[in-house]
Amino acid sequence: METSSNYTDLLKKIKETEEATSREILERRKSLEEDLRRKEAESAGSIAQAKTQAEAYTSAEVDKAHKSSQVKADALLAKTSKEAKEVAAKRLDKKDLKKIIDNTLFSEFK
Repeated sequence: METSSNYTDLLKKIKETEEATSREILERRKSLEEDLRRKEAESAGSIAQAKTQAEAYTSAEVDKAHKSSQVKADALLAKTSKEAKEVAAKRLDKKDLKKIIDNTLFSEFK
């Protein structure tokens, strides 16, 4: 009788251990799933922040390039305008006028 009692106690202990282990596994699984969800949320936030920063950087660089190009275009326009005024102010003799006409008008026929 004592052996059957020992056997019953042993079965109860085994069952209790299995149940405790199952609970621990479930708790650990829940904990890991929560950690995973938290890390996914953090990474989504980081990705969104990086995307926003990249868009702001790109926009700033485009504006910077546009301003730089505008400054260069304005300088070129000013230089060209000045040269045009200088050329317009010059008096041309017949020889220079003929050369310009030959180079400009008759260059297509050469």
